Amino acid sequence: MGTTSDPATLIDLADRTVSPKIFADPEIYRAEQERIFGRCWLYVAHDSQVPNPGDFVTSFMGEEPVIVCRDLDGRVHVFLNSCRHRGMQVCRFEQGNARSFQCPYHGWTYDMTGRLVGVPDFRKAYYEELDRSKWGLLEVPRSAAYRGLIFASFEERAPSLEDYLGGFRWYLDMVLDRSASGMMTLPGVHKWTLATNWKFGAEQFSGDNYHTMWAHQSAVRVGLAEQFGGAEPWQRDFESATDEGHGWINLTFDDPPELNEVLGPYLARLREEAAKRLSPMQVRQIGCVHVGTVFPNFSLLSFLGFLSIRAWHPRGPDRVDVWSWSLVQRDAPQAVLELARDVQVRTFSPAGIFEQDDGEMWTACYQTLRGTYRRRFPLNYQMSANHGRTDPERPGLLHPPPTEIGIFGFYRRWRQAMADDGARG
Repeated sequence: MGTTSDPATLIDLADRTVSPKIFADPEIYRAEQERIFGRCWLYVAHDSQVPNPGDFVTSFMGEEPVIVCRDLDGRVHVFLNSCRHRGMQVCRFEQGNARSFQCPYHGWTYDMTGRLVGVPDFRKAYYEELDRSKWGLLEVPRSAAYRGLIFASFEERAPSLEDYLGGFRWYLDMVLDRSASGMMTLPGVHKWTLATNWKFGAEQFSGDNYHTMWAHQSAVRVGLAEQFGGAEPWQRDFESATDEGHGWINLTFDDPPELNEVLGPYLARLREEAAKRLSPMQVRQIGCVHVGTVFPNFSLLSFLGFLSIRAWHPRGPDRVDVWSWSLVQRDAPQAVLELARDVQVRTFSPAGIFEQDDGEMWTACYQTLRGTYRRRFPLNYQMSANHGRTDPERPGLLHPPPTEIGIFGFYRRWRQAMADDGARG
């Protein structure tokens, strides 16, 4: 990157400010594709989406299209969705079950382990001289799963996924490891596009509870939202910034009576099961609102009886594709499944009342920060600076909401990744 795009000048660690350039500069965006999306562990699928041999889903790692598939021996692979002949996508379906992938352009065919097994006119046109063993699908060098979440990394020397997640595993376990049954995705995926930079959504899920009363003011006025947090500061109302740049929000919130009729008995049973697997502090958080981001672009949200996970797929400095899935316990009763789906659609979906508000804010923020003059002046991330503290029972630097320690932790990690030409995740 050029001298005007030096990460050390864009993220001021002492003053806790962020330059608007990181949201609107095409040069910075291109560098992110290499230094962040080309090196970090990125979420690609949930294990329950590919349960059987031959199952596949398509996704993205940054701007790179990928296929996540389970071969006939049960091993999960992550391949670039690109033919080795001319680069055409070899799979144009979002999900399915197959025994091979055939390029629609010239017919090169690959099996579920990525081997090139079919070349039209192999004898006549290639004189049988093409070494097919050298022209299989490109497999992403690293892939691993944690609690059913499948991540992949282009960086061969990246740390293990568990090391990359670091202290954030404590928070993931709290949500994803409550019972022996484990989690599964509900069918379908919500997908929508926003005219904004991918970091606005990722940062908000890292630790922004400050916006609720203002951005969601219409919901507040009719009693559908409130300034979450405050009843049990430090204990159940807290935010965390982990050393790895991941952020977490934990908030107390009383479910409406009609929801509590369904969720109350179910959560009581979950707490009993979770007590056998989690620490007392983790069990105590069940029933709270949970929001978090794994750097750079994977987020989760647990609220009003549903759990959703999402990826912020960058499509340029001025566009992001948002993909969101519902997660439920495999043995959840039907009433809970129906409630989870219904409430998520109403609140955090392309047409959800909260999602619409957030998207409007992120889009408007991007539009104002494009201005040449506005970009000279930094954005303020100083809330609760130097007032956080640690706790032996929970990872990360903690502070009750509202605070910006998690958000600025995201940008501290961004600066580190962008500044180090030799960064390894």
